Amino acid sequence: MTHGDDSGLILPPRVAPIQAVIVPISAGNWKETVLPQAQQVFADLKTAGIRVFLDDRDAYTPGWKYADWEMRGVPVRVEIGPKDIEKRQAVLVSRLDRKKIFVPWDKLAEELKLLLEKIQSEMYRKAKAFHDENTRPARAYPELLEAMAGSRGLIRSGWCGGADCETKVKADTSATIRVILDKPEPAAETCVVCGKDALHTVLFAKSY
Repeated sequence: MTHGDDSGLILPPRVAPIQAVIVPISAGNWKETVLPQAQQVFADLKTAGIRVFLDDRDAYTPGWKYADWEMRGVPVRVEIGPKDIEKRQAVLVSRLDRKKIFVPWDKLAEELKLLLEKIQSEMYRKAKAFHDENTRPARAYPELLEAMAGSRGLIRSGWCGGADCETKVKADTSATIRVILDKPEPAAETCVVCGKDALHTVLFAKSY
């Protein structure tokens, strides 16, 4: 739910079932010229340990395939066309920012791995920054009510573990516990609802 844009999903490379999709450009006699090289690139990347898919469907245009795989969130698109065959290169396109990188065939696996790590790191940085900017503490119940009445986000509070306290928060604000934090720093000392000792530090939020 964190990663996406108007074009669809964006998957972090480390969890993406497909890390890179190869799209051969279907122009002219592409099945005799472009497709064999795309198949070789597929084999090389797979051998290098990259989760890769070759989209050799001939019923769709390259542009349609681009949009389809962007919607699915595949981190990197590998384009190979007639001009790339001449130049012995492929084009890497990041799903995150759509920037293109022109890479020689013999450097493709190495550069693709670097790009995947770069995408992973940048996605984490952006997600953490958004999380930190939209998380606010509430130590007392009036603070929680005020925070929930304002802008959306996560409210960090203590919770005694009692179902009645969580039910009260839901009844008063429509928010529920979304995350129980593991070894939080600092840990909450008292429950935001009843004031008893907190067994957990949690994040309350509404669903939208």
